[in-house]
Amino acid sequence: MQSIHRLLLLLITTASMATGAFGDERRSMIPLSLNEGDYGGGRIYAPVRFGSVAGKMRVDTGASTSRITFALWNKDFPVVGHTSSMGASGKLMRCDDVEARNVLLKAAQGDSIGRTKYTLSRCPSSDGDDLLGLDFFRGTRFQLDLAHREIVFPDQKTPGGDLKQPFVTLGADRLVGVNVQIGGVATVGLFDSGAEISAVDLSFVKSHSDLFTPVKSHIKASEAGGGRWAPKLFKLKEISLGEGRVVKGIFVLAYDFGVLREALGAQTSVLLGYNFLSRFQWDLDFTTPDAPKWSARLRQ
Repeated sequence: MQSIHRLLLLLITTASMATGAFGDERRSMIPLSLNEGDYGGGRIYAPVRFGSVAGKMRVDTGASTSRITFALWNKDFPVVGHTSSMGASGKLMRCDDVEARNVLLKAAQGDSIGRTKYTLSRCPSSDGDDLLGLDFFRGTRFQLDLAHREIVFPDQKTPGGDLKQPFVTLGADRLVGVNVQIGGVATVGLFDSGAEISAVDLSFVKSHSDLFTPVKSHIKASEAGGGRWAPKLFKLKEISLGEGRVVKGIFVLAYDFGVLREALGAQTSVLLGYNFLSRFQWDLDFTTPDAPKWSARLRQ
């Protein structure tokens, strides 16, 4: 049975890990590589190994599952199902669900983090990156620190502080959102590390035009799967996580969320991309799948 269970969200062009985890419980640091671009944007890549094949994948918490492109190194992965991947514009691509073994985030310090068995989508073609989706991180707690270009999985034997901020669960894919205020207006933002810059639903911009300043730019954007269109670019007055954690003057793309609005819920007006997420140090707790939590500290 074909199902649509993954959203490949916006990017701009200019473990224990559930069942099957391995490695011990010592602190592990995963080095990240960042491709920074215009308007404060950027892309986040982590070193990943499939068995003996090493490479990198884009860390995309806006995708519910991971995606790779068909290639010689993965052609023998067993097919266990089929998926239709949906992009921000609504375009569908039929992909195979395949089973991979010994998938690792390669650590620079401590032990690598991974799964002995992992199901992901293998698509016939793509103009975008291979994506490491949210489900890879289910069952873990880690710190995301883009200033130091690292993901840190702390020593699980040392209890960490409790996180009081719950994520908002979004849609059937159970993506995660954060309660935010845009110029004092309460809304929900998708936590989307795969978006190079943040984006706002055009209907929200029209309803709160005093919070946005248009930027004259002939900008072109693309989905992670390669689909292209030309959104509008604005500068946002301010966006806040509360408790004094305010970011002013970031650039955002604006377009009609359309199918994304249907999938994520009408309360989700913004995609929190790299140019927002990089302003904070994040502690993300997915150890309780039905009640994930977060905390964030504003970088000075």
